[in-house]
Amino acid sequence: MADRQAVQQTLNSQLSKLDDPDPDMRYMSLNDLLGVLNSPSSSYLAHDQSSSTRLADGLLKALDDQHGDVQNQALKCLGPLVVRLPTESLSSILEKLSHLTASQTIDTSVPNTALRTIVTALPRPQSGQMPSQEASMAYAAVSKVLIPRLTGPTQSRTSRRGSVVKGMLEKDPSKGFSSDAIDVLIQVVTCFGPLLKEAELTELQRSVMAVIDNDTAGTVVTKRALAAISVLVLHFSDHQFGAFVEELVARFNVPHLSIVHRRHLIATVGSIARSAPIKFGPHLPTLAPHVFSAVGEDDLDQPIDPLNAHPVHSVA
Repeated sequence: MADRQAVQQTLNSQLSKLDDPDPDMRYMSLNDLLGVLNSPSSSYLAHDQSSSTRLADGLLKALDDQHGDVQNQALKCLGPLVVRLPTESLSSILEKLSHLTASQTIDTSVPNTALRTIVTALPRPQSGQMPSQEASMAYAAVSKVLIPRLTGPTQSRTSRRGSVVKGMLEKDPSKGFSSDAIDVLIQVVTCFGPLLKEAELTELQRSVMAVIDNDTAGTVVTKRALAAISVLVLHFSDHQFGAFVEELVARFNVPHLSIVHRRHLIATVGSIARSAPIKFGPHLPTLAPHVFSAVGEDDLDQPIDPLNAHPVHSVA
């Protein structure tokens, strides 16, 4: 009990310094917090929702600090913190961070980076093993809060009643698509893919394909979307993979398909072929004609650049 009280006093003291006007003091406070969070003495936070919530709120505030070193130190604290959080507090911090990604006034790469840091730090299922209770609880929070926010839109809990927040993967009228949000999706699937429900995989696939289908999506965000499809299909059932192939064929057969859209679709075929060759193999006869139709007969012996949908000629 005495040790717990001493740790609580230390945490309270360091949290109060996060309001210090001196950025060096704020940085050192976070450095001390990191040391406490990495020590076994902070394990009680898993059973103390009041203290864990106060600590999480302090770190969220530090993420908006004007000094990059302070922000980075706050990010480092998130990893050891989230493995100490009760489920309710974990859901709360995920919700607050995911809503910050819709802000028009802050650098949204920071909350997106924080979300990736948290997802990476959480207990995850291990291949070939039953998921632990900790991994199942972490997935429950991600499934409840983060996946709906990625696919969106969702009801806002902070704005006026009835208002909604756009999904993180939806196109913003002023900023376009967010490659940072796609990176969050990739991390979620990488860490919790074996636990994702078929409905969740389908919704995530639809959100990613909305990027690939959009002719105005930039090269960077399109490449991240292709990487996302590559990790998603690894967790598709054979039935779901077949349904996805049927959707791709339907897209190829759309009248007046633009050159850019065709390039993106061919790149998608290339991505899933490299990522899941065993699943892809039976569908090769179905998809290959749509790829080869994009090149002339004289060029069929040349390798294809999927993202640009034209043969790559070697340079002597």
